[in-house]
Amino acid sequence: MSLSRAACEKRTVRLSTADRDPDRSGQLVNPAPRIDVRVVLFTVSSGRLLIALEEDTSGWGLPRGGPTLAESLDATGTRILTRHMGIAERYLEQLYSVSHRSEGDWTVTVTYLALALARAAGPPPNTAAWFDAGNLPEMHSVDRKIVDYALLRLRAKLGYTTIAFHLLPPNFSLSELQMVYEAVLGRELDKRNFRRRIHAAGVLEGTDDTRREGSHRPARLYRFRAGHDAETYLTPGWAFGTEQEVTNP
Repeated sequence: MSLSRAACEKRTVRLSTADRDPDRSGQLVNPAPRIDVRVVLFTVSSGRLLIALEEDTSGWGLPRGGPTLAESLDATGTRILTRHMGIAERYLEQLYSVSHRSEGDWTVTVTYLALALARAAGPPPNTAAWFDAGNLPEMHSVDRKIVDYALLRLRAKLGYTTIAFHLLPPNFSLSELQMVYEAVLGRELDKRNFRRRIHAAGVLEGTDDTRREGSHRPARLYRFRAGHDAETYLTPGWAFGTEQEVTNP
């Protein structure tokens, strides 16, 4: 079926080029975008979901940096965390890329979601700090949108992946596992239903070890059954004996 010329012309839209398209202030935008990488780093500590932020002259924002020809974008994300936060992540996933501009600067930002073990949530070096995910400081609108989407993605993945295990040590109690789920979801879960669903999922195997939690009797410890997860990118590194430790730059 052919379309008339008039119909085709209606569907044809002239796209403006970056070097001719001014921003809202009337300034011309740079003809080629600047590329930067930003990482949303989560950890769970004392029952709270924490996010790492850095402070600069414009306020608080996500750890960021520029890529180099000698490394992949994933490697750039890891470098940003080790250099800016002193942390080697246990999980790193590219979220999405966003194009934005302000004051004549056109930037394409590649974003990542990263998870670190709770023991890494000590005082970070330089100008970085940990913030409760539910009580973040004022930040740039682009960074805030990235954080909101990363949190949405993390919460969604709890329902169909084993991503929560990246926030736990190799051996853990069911109470610790539930605490991680509750911290990420931001709400309490029924203990009986949670344990029933976790056992039914078949992702855990019991160990012979126990740990006393408060005044209660020692709790049995469990570990992640690595063979359950066919996708290695969701399998914690320690399942293969390659766990990354916290590093100091």
